Amino acid sequence: MTIHNPKSASAFAPAHITGFFVICEHENPALMGSLGCGVTLQSGVVTSTSVPGHDNMPGNTPVVQSVVSRLTPCTCSVRSRSDIPIGAGFGASGAYALGTALALNQTLQLNQTASQLTRVAHIAEVENMTGLGDVVAQSLGGVVIRRTAGASARLNRIYTGERNVFWVVFDKISTKELLEDESTANRINPVGRGALRELLKKPTFENFMRQSKRFAVETGLMSDAVSDAVQAVEAAGGMASQAMLGDVVFAVDIPERHEDDANSANSATNTIESVLSEFGSVGRSGIGFGGARLI
Repeated sequence: MTIHNPKSASAFAPAHITGFFVICEHENPALMGSLGCGVTLQSGVVTSTSVPGHDNMPGNTPVVQSVVSRLTPCTCSVRSRSDIPIGAGFGASGAYALGTALALNQTLQLNQTASQLTRVAHIAEVENMTGLGDVVAQSLGGVVIRRTAGASARLNRIYTGERNVFWVVFDKISTKELLEDESTANRINPVGRGALRELLKKPTFENFMRQSKRFAVETGLMSDAVSDAVQAVEAAGGMASQAMLGDVVFAVDIPERHEDDANSANSATNTIESVLSEFGSVGRSGIGFGGARLI
């Protein structure tokens, strides 16, 4: 199939930091996934597609190639630019997959629904073992609880006002290796289910952060470097945990303490950033509430 009139489109998909999760195996990749909770950011990945183009462009990942092959037999070009760390627990592969699906659907006028495109991107992630729950959260945006697994997961949103998320990346962790390790799942799932139960009892952002830290500690996934950073943030009055799955600390201030005092809020933000700067280069982004979308 060839297309003679060049067409193009672009889409944005947000970063997604998972605080805790439960691995849900299934032989059908559309039904496999994870339970848990995470937060999407204003930072993320912008993907542009065009046809006619060139398949397997340099830099295109197997996840992106899987999405393209599921949507069209056309030769096409896919280009992405990211302002988030790659391979460090920010859901970058999910953002690449979902952004590609949205942009290609628009470029080729495929008339796929948002749910259908989310399904395509989710399956690509699962089959490549690069993620289990990022795509569905990125499709909605905000602080997202995944109450069921799979491409059609039942999602709840935790209300929270605008706030900044800070992070320091210490090292990369192979998502695929961890997800394929059966002993890891056996260790993770009971703790993850407990964290989810506790969050549903009190679905607030602060409780999300508490349950995330509990998960990271009790599963043994929290590294020494992250642990030291978490303790420093807490001593400064903030909250912090480890991004899953990455050797990354993410932290927030607690704006409820400062809602009526902008100066206090700014002071708290500056304190968290200053504390984390002692551990490495600090990244910063606001929470993103819009989800993936065409731009």
